[in-house]
Amino acid sequence: MKKSIGALLLLLTIQFSIIAKRSLAQEFSIGVKAGPLVSLSVIADKFDRENFSQRPKLGYAGAAMISFPLKDNYYFVTEAGLSQRGRKILSNDNTWTNNATYLFADANMLLRKAFNFDLKENIPSKWFVNIGPHVSYWMSGQGKIGANNSQRYIVVFETMPLQPPGTGPDFDKMYLSDVNRWLFGVDIGVGFVAPLLRKQKIMTELRFTSGHTFYGDTNSAQWRVLGFVDNLRSNEKFLTLTTAFILEYNLKEGKMGKSTKDKEVKRKPVKKRR
Repeated sequence: MKKSIGALLLLLTIQFSIIAKRSLAQEFSIGVKAGPLVSLSVIADKFDRENFSQRPKLGYAGAAMISFPLKDNYYFVTEAGLSQRGRKILSNDNTWTNNATYLFADANMLLRKAFNFDLKENIPSKWFVNIGPHVSYWMSGQGKIGANNSQRYIVVFETMPLQPPGTGPDFDKMYLSDVNRWLFGVDIGVGFVAPLLRKQKIMTELRFTSGHTFYGDTNSAQWRVLGFVDNLRSNEKFLTLTTAFILEYNLKEGKMGKSTKDKEVKRKPVKKRR
């Protein structure tokens, strides 16, 4: 856990230092993006996969983004947002289904290489590829589990107590212990950017994220029902298709325009000779 927090702080430090450095160039783009995703939980150990079947899980993602141009059509891009992902696992000879939905806070950094092309005549555009690190914080979760009649539950990040808290049963709680709430991975994406107006653009991207951190261990998930089996020694792979609206800014041009206006205001009127 301490290593994960240290890695996150290092990532954020690099992120902010690059933003601060690039902000001196006074040219950048900001935007918002959103779109659907599909995730798949991949169990690490081959012999454990024989007892489970993994199914794709639909979700969505949204983020704010900022981009700084570098040299030779390279860009530095950083994003922060939220996503809903999860796991759909079948166990006990595919008679039990655990359909879990998780909420994550996400951040990433990307190095992007763009290539010029004409979408149509007189519509200059760019297509691009990018790659970079991805970090997620596991915020909360809920789901349904069972064979015929599914039981709804919420995720509780603690060890299951020997006795249910309170006076009633706690079948509505899935206890997760010794899990990794900081999840690290790699983003690889391809997309294109097209102009809308002079300083406005639209972007579409298809991105694959390969998770490299296990959710937890083989016995991290606990539910107070006999016969329950799950395995959190798995990581996630997910594919996201997003559309973004982007605004471009050039503070240098703005200052030049303002300076010109100031000179015009301060210029003394010329008196006409009689």
